[in-house]
Amino acid sequence: MKKVMLFFAGVFMIGIAAVNAQDSTRTSQPATQQPSVTQPSQSSSQTQPSDQYNQKDYTMIKSNEVPSSLRTTLKGSEYTGWESGQVYRNKTNNGYLVRVGSGDETKNYYFDRSGKRIQDPGSSGSTKP
Repeated sequence: MKKVMLFFAGVFMIGIAAVNAQDSTRTSQPATQQPSVTQPSQSSSQTQPSDQYNQKDYTMIKSNEVPSSLRTTLKGSEYTGWESGQVYRNKTNNGYLVRVGSGDETKNYYFDRSGKRIQDPGSSGSTKP
């Protein structure tokens, strides 16, 4: 009888350990809200968003409201598909953010008011044109 009870106690403990192992691998990430603009990590300086960047300074604009200087820059092959992406204007410095792609494939590009590409204003390190 003791052996049976020890067996069930052991199975119970293994079951608890398995449930806890499954819960520890799960990460809770907040739902993405549009427009959600964040600072990319240093390893992929222009590709992946994070929650560190201050989004409240940006407002979404329509692709037909994009100034001609920025349109000229966006004609480059690197920015293919920007028309179907999202374009944001910075309220404080009149800079621009262009988001191309969706999900994990989203790329963020930052531009000054004259349409010249600049480094992500939320990151630190050397500038990357």
